[in-house]
Amino acid sequence: MDGFILKLTEVLGQPLPGWKAQKHLMPEGRNLEPLKEDLHPAAVLISLYPQDDEWVFPMIKRTIDGFAHSGQIALPGGRRAGTENDIETALREAYEEVNIQPEKVKVLGLTSVLPIPVSHHLVQPVVAYTLSKPDFIPEPREVAEIFSVSVNTLCEVEIRYELRHFRNRDWEIPFFEISGYKVWGATAMILSEFRALVTKVL
Repeated sequence: MDGFILKLTEVLGQPLPGWKAQKHLMPEGRNLEPLKEDLHPAAVLISLYPQDDEWVFPMIKRTIDGFAHSGQIALPGGRRAGTENDIETALREAYEEVNIQPEKVKVLGLTSVLPIPVSHHLVQPVVAYTLSKPDFIPEPREVAEIFSVSVNTLCEVEIRYELRHFRNRDWEIPFFEISGYKVWGATAMILSEFRALVTKVL
């Protein structure tokens, strides 16, 4: 097994940084309600694959559909269905949204769960890898674009800030700018913890 993958598996099995790492990308004004039973379980997939001697993972730009995360940059994922567990949810959603074949995915572990009150979800990130690049196909009703981000780029990119006006005032919003895309909100918070973990490995 690749040394990076082996070390990442070990790190994922240790105590996670959780909120300590997530909060660096938390938008000012974000609702900090405690976890509630009415948040629907969901999962996203950080699916690594080798490319040009680096490990990279796909991200998506969601279609503009009028829902809470319309047009945003995200990881493949979505709501749990039926009796699924978090890993089954992440694999199914990644298959439906970007055509990552579940049977080719090897799960490494989980990062910390994150509540998203605005869309009433409790999201579990799942970290995995495939031995080769998936044959990506976007699901057009949900995915406008697919692009890949290298682990090295994620670790090197600086946190930037911009002001956005809502609730009758300006709020400071942290974000990563990657490949010309602004990654903010819950996705940036998830990636903030993931990069804290992979920084220990690189």
